Amino acid sequence: MTSLEKLSDESLSILLLTSDLLYRKTKDKEQKPFTPSEWNKFASLLRNSSYATPGSLYDKNEDDLIKELLISKPLAKRVCTLMKYAAVMAIEVEKLSGMGIWIATRGDRNYPQRVKQLLKEQSPPFFYGAGDGEVLRSSAVGFVGSRDADSKSIEFTKRTVRKVIDEGASIVSGGAKGIDLTSQNEALSYGGKVVAFVHSELDILLRKKEMRKSIVEGQLVLLSAVHPSATFKGFNAMARNKYIYTHSRGTVVAASGTKGGTWEGANENLKHSWVPLIVRDSENIPEGNRKLLEMGAFNRLVIPYSDESHHSIIDLLKNSTTVETKMQVKQAPKKDMDLFYTVWPTIQTLTKQNYSFSELCQILNILPSQLESWLERGNQKVADDEERLLEQPSLF
Repeated sequence: MTSLEKLSDESLSILLLTSDLLYRKTKDKEQKPFTPSEWNKFASLLRNSSYATPGSLYDKNEDDLIKELLISKPLAKRVCTLMKYAAVMAIEVEKLSGMGIWIATRGDRNYPQRVKQLLKEQSPPFFYGAGDGEVLRSSAVGFVGSRDADSKSIEFTKRTVRKVIDEGASIVSGGAKGIDLTSQNEALSYGGKVVAFVHSELDILLRKKEMRKSIVEGQLVLLSAVHPSATFKGFNAMARNKYIYTHSRGTVVAASGTKGGTWEGANENLKHSWVPLIVRDSENIPEGNRKLLEMGAFNRLVIPYSDESHHSIIDLLKNSTTVETKMQVKQAPKKDMDLFYTVWPTIQTLTKQNYSFSELCQILNILPSQLESWLERGNQKVADDEERLLEQPSLF
């Protein structure tokens, strides 16, 4: 069963400002969308204004934007120009829907919540997707590795994928040749569920019979942060790696050299402490695996896992998460000295009453930066306590 939910006015406004759906076809400069960094800056201005969300921009003119957001006239003109293409954008979205492709912005249910939680402003404004969005809401384990992995790494991947599925988790992959496709295909043939973040040509993948079959049967969800017809670009492939890690509860590194996407992605994950790395540990492992295991002497997020191991993958991840959580709690200020624990219950109550961000600042008589900080801590607290992300009041 696929999930093709109707795009909300809020989400449509985000696409108007950030998507290249129109610009790719026309190359019209006035339809050129915001870059991710430009969007994040503008989104921050919106959050801290009485407008609160992009959906409020439809009926605004340049003078309105200049007065309320304190932005330049060229920027105000650019926003108003992009917003006037709503009808045309809606038609393009309908065309994608006819292909079985939906779009989820950061505030939509089908947006991968852990990606948003861990990457924050570095998460894409939206994803193109195909498949049943419910798959995105199950715990998942990622698999990464070299395109030219050896036979032992391939067999390790297949065996470990089956173990993860038996434990009730889904698989996250990048859909690339080698370990990625091995984990994906093994999971699907074993009756498991897969989330695949692809870096290009989503439309071509959807024409493949086996892909369509897995999607229709509710086993596979494909996600892409780039246009469905976009061709391969190295930087998009590298960016895709971070989505695999952050959507997962932990990621298995089956085979890695000391150069290339697998190595760079694993090191980026450790640098940002996103999720635990389960690194294959056996005789004659690739040099990248060996180097990552050496890092484990100084980094609790690196977990050795041998070919013969019978340990539960999920238990290993839970124990690793528990260690990290304990470290964070130990370093946190005492509750009786931290004003956050006094005001957070009040903020939770107010956010359920549909107040805008600016209204909350006025009611609580605090600066926007302070409210943003408390909302971020509150979301993290709920995620730690209940292992789920608290839906943020902002839709973007």
